[in-house]
Amino acid sequence: MQDTEKEQKVDMLPLSSDYVFKRIFGKDGNERILKSLLEAILEIKIRKIKIKNPEIPKESIKEKLSVLDIKAEINKNIILDIEMQVGNTTAIDRRLVVYSSKLVAGDIKVSGKYPDAKNTIVICITTDNILKRNAYISVAKLRFEKTKDKRYIDMGYKKEDEYLTDMVSYYIIELTKLKENKPRTADLLEKWLLIIGGDEEMMKKCKKEEGEIKEAIEQLEEMSSDEKERELYEIRERSRLVYNTEMYEARRKGLAEGKKEGKKEGKIEKAREIAKNLLKNDVSIEIIKKSTGLTEKEIENLKENN
Repeated sequence: MQDTEKEQKVDMLPLSSDYVFKRIFGKDGNERILKSLLEAILEIKIRKIKIKNPEIPKESIKEKLSVLDIKAEINKNIILDIEMQVGNTTAIDRRLVVYSSKLVAGDIKVSGKYPDAKNTIVICITTDNILKRNAYISVAKLRFEKTKDKRYIDMGYKKEDEYLTDMVSYYIIELTKLKENKPRTADLLEKWLLIIGGDEEMMKKCKKEEGEIKEAIEQLEEMSSDEKERELYEIRERSRLVYNTEMYEARRKGLAEGKKEGKKEGKIEKAREIAKNLLKNDVSIEIIKKSTGLTEKEIENLKENN
């Protein structure tokens, strides 16, 4: 009874926080937990996994606001980057391409040979709906466009290549889509994602089961009870809120200035049209200046171009 009351009093930190996510899945020694999540997402058997960056630089918590990602190598031939995105999904498509480019470029520097470059996977887990797709997990690759009829020549291929390469893959997981729709199977992937999304019912269920999910929940409870960890989480959240507020204000200011410039340009264009009509009726430049606010030079230019 006492254990149950103590358990209920724990205010769980959200696994969807990039800081908390990194501490659970990117922690050195938690390879089994990360392996379970990745096997569920990628639908492959992982024989070997290595977390590439087990430590979080201190300055990144207080100063750097970019997502605290997880880099790992699996089966010795795949490098991957997992990004936990809470809001701030602006230009996410371009950012994912940049992430993959950095992974590929870094790997090429190590191997020194293009044929030896490892396959690259970027996984983005987000709390936002960012794709107009009827799926909570979407996979993208470098795919060929359909051949235009006028470019078609019969080379005898019964089946054409579908992809330029399968070297780079992008997995985009939208937690809200899954949360808003009841799971059809509640398989391992859905269990993991519902827990990352903070589903309390699924947490209670999985805590009774053996395995990596239960281990992750227990570590999350321990982390949530640690005052130091909560303090670091709060620092991270305040930094994120400040950043989002600054970005919002910058966009709002930009829109306001854009509208102001638009109105100004609209008034000038209207004055030009009035000036053109007055010129057609042989009205003097002096009167046109007073009527429109245009300068004599601007009116002369309109007169020359009419």
